[in-house]
Amino acid sequence: MKLDHLALDIETVPAAPLEAYSATVQDKIQQKLERIQERRPEMDFDYFASTHGDFGQIICISVGYINQDLTIHLKSFFGEDEKQILEGFNQLIAHFNGVFIHYNGLTFDVPFILQRMAYHRIQPSNNRFGELRRYQREPHFDVMLQYYNWDMSRALPLGILAELHQIPSPKEDLSGDQVFQAYQKGEWAKIVRYCEFDVATTLNLWHKIFRYQDPLPIENYRFSQAGT
Repeated sequence: MKLDHLALDIETVPAAPLEAYSATVQDKIQQKLERIQERRPEMDFDYFASTHGDFGQIICISVGYINQDLTIHLKSFFGEDEKQILEGFNQLIAHFNGVFIHYNGLTFDVPFILQRMAYHRIQPSNNRFGELRRYQREPHFDVMLQYYNWDMSRALPLGILAELHQIPSPKEDLSGDQVFQAYQKGEWAKIVRYCEFDVATTLNLWHKIFRYQDPLPIENYRFSQAGT
């Protein structure tokens, strides 16, 4: 089957502890953290690093699509070796000519992937993946930005919007700020399932909101073996 869409999501953790950086870099990080903490006092270095492509690393990339039989098929690249994760994902998208679907992916997931590819000297196999212009609908379709007409002040988190649309969400099992703790404990099955569930939730929202179809039940989700 030739795919016309592919959804994606990533999970990230700090690439190194704060003390691993030079004094100059640490000072710059502290300056950024102080500014951020004025709005978000709960922000610490680990969370900051996990959301920044220069200080974080990818531990899981999950992808998925809706099949003709209305099942959501999911697959993940995960583990300690970030370069291997990126190479696997890069190989997967090499000949993909459809639409990349994500939730806030143009702001976070896609730039983060490209920054980490640059770090590992991995040339993107699909030039379309690097097209990050604003207000586009292809090759990237950002469900969050499209739904809220690019107004970030109105945007809701994926789990909240899913709940409002009666769509299953993984947020009851794990949340983004708990991923690093799960990673430290080696809870890979939990991390992969959480990431794949985010992909399925994004696809289900896209299917309902932009295709005007009934939400798909969780029984239609086909998690990968790592996420079961």
